[in-house]
Amino acid sequence: MNRYLVLASNSFTGAHFVDFLLGHTDAEILGISRSPEYDPVFLPYRYGKKVNSKRFVFKQLDVNRDLDEILEAADSFRPDCVVNFSAQGEVRNSWKWPEQWFETNCLSVVRLTDAIRQRDYLQRYVAISTPEVYGSTGLDTRENENYRPSTPYAVSKLSGDLHVMTLVKRYDFPAVFTRAANLYGIHQQLYRIIPRTAIFLKLGRKITLHGGGETERAFIHARDVARATFAAVNMGRTGEVYHLAPQGALRSIRSVVKKICELMGRPFEDSVEMIDENFGQDARFSLDASKARDELDWHPQENFESGLQEVVTWVEDNWETISCQPLEYKHIHN
Repeated sequence: MNRYLVLASNSFTGAHFVDFLLGHTDAEILGISRSPEYDPVFLPYRYGKKVNSKRFVFKQLDVNRDLDEILEAADSFRPDCVVNFSAQGEVRNSWKWPEQWFETNCLSVVRLTDAIRQRDYLQRYVAISTPEVYGSTGLDTRENENYRPSTPYAVSKLSGDLHVMTLVKRYDFPAVFTRAANLYGIHQQLYRIIPRTAIFLKLGRKITLHGGGETERAFIHARDVARATFAAVNMGRTGEVYHLAPQGALRSIRSVVKKICELMGRPFEDSVEMIDENFGQDARFSLDASKARDELDWHPQENFESGLQEVVTWVEDNWETISCQPLEYKHIHN
């Protein structure tokens, strides 16, 4: 694949994927996001370097409002591959505005894929999905697990996935799906638990732990997900789902926050506040990624503790910029 259209190219995972393509391939990239490009501190492909403008072009377009312009740009660029990172995330707020989550995560997917399936240039479509479609999982959930979504976010993502799966069956649409464990790494949105913890510790504020922080997650570095996404593009089988996760590495949110406290030399008990759990919060996401290891020749390379330290250092090194940014989720109305 020599030409990539990356939707949500300035999202956390989308920007890491663009950075991977620029650093490891000679591909040309068209990046599209509904928001303008952020400060370089949040864009790995701009952080400490200049983008090769001959290989990367960015357009600010919204998948909900600007589909015609997106298709026009795609027809001009003629990408071999479309990787769709665009999504309305933030589980908690999907309860407040569920129709907006369905607009982005389902209806925009239906409109987009129904249009691009008719383009003769497309060789691969990658749907970036989520393990939340399974609901709270047992240990080492495989890709054939039953779907039990428990939030509007999860239902909306699953709805989009299921539509794309019908296109695979009906038209042999060249789609593959990835579902990754909880992502982390430098450049992440500041309201996410890992950067948020480091920032709150610097500010002397207490970190809120819903349900005492006992929910369990496996964490995977965004650079590992970028490599896996590239592998899925080139080696994934049409119609298949691939889990992306470290092997046997479930951690409670509490333990992650405690580790960051240790790295920053702060007492855990004095740095946290325990509150009730979120309604509908899934207790555990545990994924078996053996299929990705076997078929995509992929395995995580990043060490978790080193990754945490990298985030802490990133916060410290960019404190002047980060300290001026909003620390809470900012909702963008569709």
